[in-house]
Amino acid sequence: QPKKPVLFQPVYIGYEKLLEGNSYLDELSGRPKEKESIWALLWSIPRVLRQNYGQVVVNFGEAIPLNEVLARHAPEWDGQAIGEEDKPAWLSDTIDALANQIHVRINAAADVNPINLLALALLSTPKHAMGEADLVAQIELSKKLLAEMPYSDRVTVTPHSPERIIAHGLDINVLRRIEHPLGDVLDVVSEDTAVLMSYYRNNVLHLFTAAAWIACCFQSNRRMVRGRVMKLGRSLYPFLQAELFLPWTEDEFAERIDRTIDVFVREGLLQQVNEDDGGILQRNAGQTDEVFRLRAIGHSLQQAFERYYIAISVLVKNGPGVLGAAELESLCQQSAQRLSLLYAPAAPEFFDKTLFRGFIQQLRELKLVWPDENSKLVFDERLDAWAKDAKVILGRELRHTIERVSPEAARPEEASTAGGDSD
Repeated sequence: QPKKPVLFQPVYIGYEKLLEGNSYLDELSGRPKEKESIWALLWSIPRVLRQNYGQVVVNFGEAIPLNEVLARHAPEWDGQAIGEEDKPAWLSDTIDALANQIHVRINAAADVNPINLLALALLSTPKHAMGEADLVAQIELSKKLLAEMPYSDRVTVTPHSPERIIAHGLDINVLRRIEHPLGDVLDVVSEDTAVLMSYYRNNVLHLFTAAAWIACCFQSNRRMVRGRVMKLGRSLYPFLQAELFLPWTEDEFAERIDRTIDVFVREGLLQQVNEDDGGILQRNAGQTDEVFRLRAIGHSLQQAFERYYIAISVLVKNGPGVLGAAELESLCQQSAQRLSLLYAPAAPEFFDKTLFRGFIQQLRELKLVWPDENSKLVFDERLDAWAKDAKVILGRELRHTIERVSPEAARPEEASTAGGDSD
């Protein structure tokens, strides 16, 4: 009924501790969801009530009038009912656009709670642990970035100090303190909790995209031209936008990078050593506190760039016209799993086929790959140029490991001769 006004209300719900944390872990590990009886639920009530689950925050995003969406994507629709057998061509695209806009506006109403900030910091380290002074400094930096580079006027941030945030993490049993003569260490209480913490980190990852991108540029490079940091950021932005539901245009994202660089310079994380081409940026040498904080900021996006490079590496290794999109997804997932076994443990979403599918779809939309008459993906030298840009943010050892684990699909002639007799 087009005459009735319809609004979609985006809602962000921010948890500090999931009630169904174990079920979430089971789903991530691929176990089928078990049906719970009423008796099992009643039996679990005392255990649930004994735990501290912190607070829940509900934020409302900007409402989306359906008429505005239809006016943009289906201006030709006359308001007549649509039958099941006669769906117009615009319907699917309109639904996709609406779903994307809902996600974007949910993100724009995020709440950053103490557990989000702890997860962002601690999951950046190999053992999910930091010295107390380092953790305080990292949380302070995250809060400063949120204050100086606000994402939207609907985002809310915990007012607590870093010390109070740490105390809260201890109170609700996501952190433990290990006393040491050289300074206390704070770490995540268990491996299962560390996996759950990735949920809290991912819920606010979009708020730090520009900062994490800049930091990633200096993981393997001590110096970079400011203009190149911005140019590469523009090149990668469509993929980040699709994965994290970001609201900006490429120009707006480049401007955000530029202003975030200024914050990094003021905080001493980077130095600007000359003014040519916007200036050469430089991080400190060695393992200073500033380098440590820079690395921690960049870590949150590092695995996304590793996934992108895996997909490119598998494509290039197999060549044009060999892999279909579904085959590429499967090979990428296998490569990511193997990389995690050989190189470093990864968060569960690192192997997610859906994220690889989204990246491949963006490659198609940007015309970097396209299907041939057999639905195999074809590409040209532009993909190689894009891959060279991606190399800037990954270390040589990691790039070589990805290239080694990237598999080739079995060719039909190989499959047919594999079991044959040799002369």
